[in-house]
Amino acid sequence: MNFNFLNNSFTLLDKKSDRYILILVIFVFSTIFLNVFEPFNIGRWYSDSGIIKFLRLSSYGFVGALVFLFTQFPLRKIFKQHQFKIKTYLLWLFIEISLISLVYIFLYGNPIGNFVNDFFYSIKYTLLGICLPYIFTVLVIYYKNHRNEIQLLHEKIANQSDNKRLLSFKDENGKIKFSVLIQDLLLLESTDNYVSVYFILDNKVQRKLLRNTLKNIEESLKDSSIIRCHRSYMVNTLNVEFVQKDGKKLNLKVKMLEKNIPVSQKYSSLFLDFLS
Repeated sequence: MNFNFLNNSFTLLDKKSDRYILILVIFVFSTIFLNVFEPFNIGRWYSDSGIIKFLRLSSYGFVGALVFLFTQFPLRKIFKQHQFKIKTYLLWLFIEISLISLVYIFLYGNPIGNFVNDFFYSIKYTLLGICLPYIFTVLVIYYKNHRNEIQLLHEKIANQSDNKRLLSFKDENGKIKFSVLIQDLLLLESTDNYVSVYFILDNKVQRKLLRNTLKNIEESLKDSSIIRCHRSYMVNTLNVEFVQKDGKKLNLKVKMLEKNIPVSQKYSSLFLDFLS
């Protein structure tokens, strides 16, 4: 039998937030399950009733959650278990179940009596009680992480597609005059009734004049990497190489262009992120 899969990484509980979800679900599920169904005749283990019985049954879930809180945070940090392989995590899970069983014995049982027998039954009941919420939570975390990975992949593909997308520039009459790859566009500069479009072609900076206003073009470039930085300029943030703050003034350096591009105070907040 091939057990190589045991050497694969187990990453489902690497994130702290996912570990908190596990602990919360185990506590809530155990509290509800034990009080509603009273498995293993647990309700008859003591001659109590009412609120006392509710608190006792709820305490089993609370104790289990506390032990998981300890093993998933301080204990992992002490033993430097930041990441697991499947085989080491199964061992870690067994340690967690054993610790919970020991705590149950010392809190609710008689550790001085038949310890081995009590420990065996405690592990059995603990495993049966935690198995369902544990598996359910791990599946939920797997689904959540898998969905996030797919979303990130889609965003990556979308970004790659955006970088290869052609931007078409129209004149004041709405006629397309030329198109430029978004990744090659550098700068738009307003000059009277024209807009100068700077872009890279054959590793050289090219400039084309377009009869239109910067305001009209800005509307057509919404939700892209080309944003307004001044009443006379729009820059492609993908090609901003340097941002300098001098007092209250900001200046940009765009790839392959020698001149500094000013950022007016109205638009400065959009570019301060480059400095953080």
